[in-house]
Amino acid sequence: MSCDEHISQNDSATVESSFGSAINDNAVVKGFVTIIKNEGKKDEQIICKDKPNLLTNGGRDYAIAQFYTNTTSGGVGMNFIALTSDSTGADATDTTLPSEITTTGLERALATTISHSTGTNSTTLNKIFTASGTHTAVQMSGTFNQLAVGGTLAHESIFTPVTLASSDTLSVTWTLTLG
Repeated sequence: MSCDEHISQNDSATVESSFGSAINDNAVVKGFVTIIKNEGKKDEQIICKDKPNLLTNGGRDYAIAQFYTNTTSGGVGMNFIALTSDSTGADATDTTLPSEITTTGLERALATTISHSTGTNSTTLNKIFTASGTHTAVQMSGTFNQLAVGGTLAHESIFTPVTLASSDTLSVTWTLTLG
């Protein structure tokens, strides 16, 4: 048996693990985002569906702290959804959404649907934003651990730019899988 492979047996259960191969730190947390303009209306437009998102370094570290290293009561979840019209793209080292929208109906908000079924490894967050002004080229979303601007950015994803007029809605759904 080499250091590259180890197989152990315990009461008819076989466990195999590999060493020596590069492991992507973000590989076990997967997420997808779906963006729909005017959901349920006759002018509904699917901007993107189940687009893979990026787990930021800060988001990974926050999750690890919540699972393992916090010695006091835990923090809130990464269930506040934010939007921006910034076009710089997503990067694992991001700690903010550049030029985050903070007014006219698209400001950061707590997901109104937060669902997880016991025994599964998937969580769904959804927020339907209603524009109360015009927004041009909204094209990135992220999840945070607080309502106020700042906090820890956990996930972010870019999507096809969309322009919203007053009273248009934008449904943002994050499907996040751990493991």
